[in-house]
Amino acid sequence: MVEAAARARVEGRPSALLFSASFYGTLAAARCFGRNGIAVTVADPGRLGPASWSRFVGRRVQCPPESQPEAFMDWLLDFGRQEPFQHVLYPTSDELAWLVSVHAAELKRYFHLYDPGVAAVYGLLNKRKLFEAGQEVGLKLPRTWFPESEEDLEAISREARFPVLIKPTTQILYSTHRKGLPVAEPSQLVEEYRAFARDGYAPMLVKFDPAVARPMVQEFHPEAAQGIYSLSGFVDETGELFEVRGAMKVLQRPRRLGVGVCFESAPVRDDLAEGLQRLCKRLGYHGVFEVEFIQTKDDFLLIDFNPRYYGQMGFDIARGLPLPLLAYHAAVGDQLSLQREVEHARAWKGRGEVFCNRIALEMLLNLQRLSGALPVEEARQWRRWLGQNREVAVDPLIDADDLMPTAVELAQILYGSARHPRAFVRMMVLNR
Repeated sequence: MVEAAARARVEGRPSALLFSASFYGTLAAARCFGRNGIAVTVADPGRLGPASWSRFVGRRVQCPPESQPEAFMDWLLDFGRQEPFQHVLYPTSDELAWLVSVHAAELKRYFHLYDPGVAAVYGLLNKRKLFEAGQEVGLKLPRTWFPESEEDLEAISREARFPVLIKPTTQILYSTHRKGLPVAEPSQLVEEYRAFARDGYAPMLVKFDPAVARPMVQEFHPEAAQGIYSLSGFVDETGELFEVRGAMKVLQRPRRLGVGVCFESAPVRDDLAEGLQRLCKRLGYHGVFEVEFIQTKDDFLLIDFNPRYYGQMGFDIARGLPLPLLAYHAAVGDQLSLQREVEHARAWKGRGEVFCNRIALEMLLNLQRLSGALPVEEARQWRRWLGQNREVAVDPLIDADDLMPTAVELAQILYGSARHPRAFVRMMVLNR
């Protein structure tokens, strides 16, 4: 099903094809493209994702969900055959990043891609492979185990410092998309691991990598609740054109292990940026990225590498780094435009911008204050933080020039809380 609406654009340029309409990174990309004269098509299984309703989206199409990879790929290839080379395709999720890389040979017949290859993408999205590659290039990571038997788990119980986290090896086509499960005591590890391992993956991924079904165990760092440092940016295929921005995640939901709500600008640490350049060269990765580190009292520990668009990407666009444009120019082979945008990004001077999902923050402050999950003084602290940064705050949704996505998101929140009240109360009210 297709809905078309004419939008002013630069003639001769292919459109940008975006997926995951409920994802803030998709909305940020749509606004970035639309404001730069590039037509935008959003594909999504539903009709109520906020990005679909941006005024910068000229066309909406319905597609199967990425969680049904065979049906999704059939649809995508058929869409490309009908409109060959009329779209630039760039991933908005782990699933899409992997699927595009696995099927790149076919997709390149119909789409403009900037794909680094499946070895690079899977090497970054599979945490076992990321752990090995990160150590090879000199980056530090949390102490991690990859058990293959209950004997291995018993050994971990004896040598690990608890609490630990049981984490999926990758989020690609993962049935629950849980980030992890804290385990407080050694005696609980085997039983909790068995239960966690019941969460499965799509058969297509298991066939590609049978070992993916075994979760990993990682020592838990409480600093992760308030000490996540990120580097996000773009690297080209030479590895030399490399531009990044730094940020600190200062609030997430749930606060112990969750999605970022508030970020502050932070200086780029040269040692970490150089380590990331080495990692990208080691795996042959090029494109957009967002990388997370836990900041402990002694080190910065690499925990995640997202080789795709990411949720707070609008923050970096507002800080002079138009990542969707960089990926677009690279995909169509426009090196002059790519170099020009990078030069502009390098000349940019910031004002201490912050990122704040205002809707999520207000819900957290009001609901958790009522439940007692948030102390009075902490609630006041966040109110002060919001007031002090109001003039430099970047919101992923609220935009005076594009209001409909905010209204759609609010409707989705109301619908979701009514449909899944227990999950809503657990996360937003009780902070669990």
